[in-house]
Amino acid sequence: MKKALTFTRPILCSLLVMAAVLSHAVAGGSTYSRFGVGDLVRYGGSRLDGMGGAGIALSGDGFLNLLNPAAIGMIKYTRFAGGFEFTNYNSTDAFGNGRFARGNFKNAAFGFPIDKEYNIAVMLEASPYSNVDYATQTKDTVVQQDFYGSGGLSLLSLGASVSPINKLTLGAKLNYVHGRIRQAVNFTFFDPTFTNSQIDRSDFYSGFNVTLGGLYEGLGDLVGSPALQPLTVGFILSTPTTLSVNRESVLTTSVSTDTTYTNAAATDLPIAYGLGLSYAFSNRYVVTADVYHQQWQNAKFQGTVLPEIRNTTRFGAGFEALPGGNLESFWKRVAYRGGFYYNETSYIFNGTPINEVFLTGGLGLPIGPEARMDVNLHLGTRGSTSNNLQRDTIIRLTVSVSASELWFMKVEDE
Repeated sequence: MKKALTFTRPILCSLLVMAAVLSHAVAGGSTYSRFGVGDLVRYGGSRLDGMGGAGIALSGDGFLNLLNPAAIGMIKYTRFAGGFEFTNYNSTDAFGNGRFARGNFKNAAFGFPIDKEYNIAVMLEASPYSNVDYATQTKDTVVQQDFYGSGGLSLLSLGASVSPINKLTLGAKLNYVHGRIRQAVNFTFFDPTFTNSQIDRSDFYSGFNVTLGGLYEGLGDLVGSPALQPLTVGFILSTPTTLSVNRESVLTTSVSTDTTYTNAAATDLPIAYGLGLSYAFSNRYVVTADVYHQQWQNAKFQGTVLPEIRNTTRFGAGFEALPGGNLESFWKRVAYRGGFYYNETSYIFNGTPINEVFLTGGLGLPIGPEARMDVNLHLGTRGSTSNNLQRDTIIRLTVSVSASELWFMKVEDE
């Protein structure tokens, strides 16, 4: 009779940590995404995506700002947007390298202006919050272990904006955070007296939080400086919450499949806040910069504070050259964008923080009177190969389409 190998939860968690630090990627995305709730996604919309992702203080008609709910008050017509992303990873560690490419949904959003005088508008949004996608392997003389993960968290949001006083717009979004993360471990034994097995774990997360935002365009009047008239200040704050987690673990061998563990637990989603500035030159050039922070370090994941998780801080800046006045020339109607960002991710291993540095660029291509196709490219690196860790070189291409329609708008009789 073959012997089946079983693990207690503490032993299995230790094996997962050791494998993530010491093994190399054989497929899938970054190995780092196996920790916490995965790679955190911060996406503010296709326009911001080409400008280093910065845009907390960016407003105006013709786009939906997904970072700051106050900014939706600036749209003049019903607007919708959606996009797709392609990502290529080249991961390297002391053992070798591996490549992986994937394509996935980016977002879908609809904005509806209600009252232009008071900047009242409503927005519906569906966006990713985190991604889990990895496949790693480790082996010794006894067993080969293959680790797989997929899934992530998503947002469904309902937002609104209003301008209570001149030059100040406030906004809020109610976010339903939900998603399923699946992780599996395959054990292949070189000793035929042991039975090969697989442990599958499925966690479904759900909960609510709120994102508050504001835009202030009156700083020049406030300090009596005409030079500051084009300056806009923005802020956002996402409230902390606790997500409920329903977990199921299944052990599969060649002779049986058993549900070994089910429970209801909780995971913290910590407070996050950011501040941004934007400045317009000659009504054709815009520069913007953000800082954004989220306090993950003391967050509990199903009752446990993970030593591999830390606070995350992101700095981003970008510029945009808006279309010129020659409407007969296609290239004069193109928006040109560029930027960069530095991100202290939520990961830390062996005392080594995992940071990202990216350059971004993009084009806003006119495809209709009130429609654009935005094409953006991100080039960057994450982590390093020191301390038996992994360095990711990442190329990310996004393609998004946005357009306006005359829905729900009053037409004045002549």
